[in-house]
Amino acid sequence: MKKIISALIFLTATFLMSGCTASYQSEFMAPQSYMQDRTSFLIVTPEFGRYETIDYPTSGIDVASALEKELKQYSPQIATIPTPVTIENISDEDLQKFDYIFIPQILHWEDRATGWSMRPDRIKVRFDIFNNQRKLVNSYLITGRSAYIVWISKAPNSLLRKPIRDMLKKLFNKD
Repeated sequence: MKKIISALIFLTATFLMSGCTASYQSEFMAPQSYMQDRTSFLIVTPEFGRYETIDYPTSGIDVASALEKELKQYSPQIATIPTPVTIENISDEDLQKFDYIFIPQILHWEDRATGWSMRPDRIKVRFDIFNNQRKLVNSYLITGRSAYIVWISKAPNSLLRKPIRDMLKKLFNKD
């Protein structure tokens, strides 16, 4: 009987510990080139995310804000366009004020009330990075999944900080 109880405790502990961490995948789409500190950036707020029939109207602002917050560690020269636009719709005059333009795109945004449903939140966001000549320099894709077991439910935007920080460390060669 003691062996059964010990095995159950061990299995329960293993399950709880394995489900209590978020996981991330990320990758650059092209060979990496490094950026210099003090470079100026323009961030375009992406269109909000959707999952099935559910819209997440603040998700675009969440992505732009998370990127801006982490980018401030490398440059004080950051501006944000509060509405979604393509690189072609940014005026030449505005482009020349910045060295690089980040245009994120939310590919997946899923808030699953993980605290009670045990279904993880999921995000997938692509960051296209352009120079001020409208040339795509690189793209960075992040995929995140929350833990299966959480004590406090968080929104999917809590999955943005770590992979954005990792992306910027790689871009600025700070690994």
